Amino acid sequence: MNDPLAALQARLGYVFTQPALLLEALTHPSYLNEHPGAGPHNQRLEFLGDAVLGQVLTTELFHAFPTETEGALSRRRSVLNNGRTLASLALDLGLDANLRLGGSENTPEGRTRPSNLEDAFEALVGALYLEAGLETTRARVLAIYGPLEERLAVGLEVDNPKGRLQELVQPLHGNSALRYETVQCGGADHAKEYASTLTLAGRPLGAGLGPSKKSAEEAAAREALKTFSAGGI
Repeated sequence: MNDPLAALQARLGYVFTQPALLLEALTHPSYLNEHPGAGPHNQRLEFLGDAVLGQVLTTELFHAFPTETEGALSRRRSVLNNGRTLASLALDLGLDANLRLGGSENTPEGRTRPSNLEDAFEALVGALYLEAGLETTRARVLAIYGPLEERLAVGLEVDNPKGRLQELVQPLHGNSALRYETVQCGGADHAKEYASTLTLAGRPLGAGLGPSKKSAEEAAAREALKTFSAGGI
């Protein structure tokens, strides 16, 4: 198949009737610096897709693990939608070859940058939701993930600071006491840096920096885990 977009949609298992939505999902902000009339970049779709993906995974895990606590379910969800997992899924779909990048970001390194892949995957979920609705999106997302138990078996073996922190905090403070907030985003398109803060029931607990929102949140969670280990929570 010579058409990269056609090949992408074949792997996705869905052909867009609104191709502009698909292109928007694949458009990095840097692309518009050189192509100002090329339409919107993918950050709004990323915002939507993040929420839709969270709903799909939450519902699936709720039914798949009926005896687990809120903390354990949250840890599993964190494994399935952390930056490492989303970047891997994006590569499986071939999003790297289809990204619309500009300037110094339009390089092999830019195409495989985890933050670019993560954002594009969430934007693709958002685009699919807008066109096809929740049920089709749910079916395609779960097909991309494959058996969740297998993906979790791998993911739970690697570092997952947000999930570990949630499991520690939940018995003492409930499931909604932790709050992550992105407080800053700066840098060039090819070297974005996010800053996130973490509070526990309104009390500052940690802060972190990273090349994506999720990685900054994970850095904040690691700092909070140190506080927890030292008996400061």
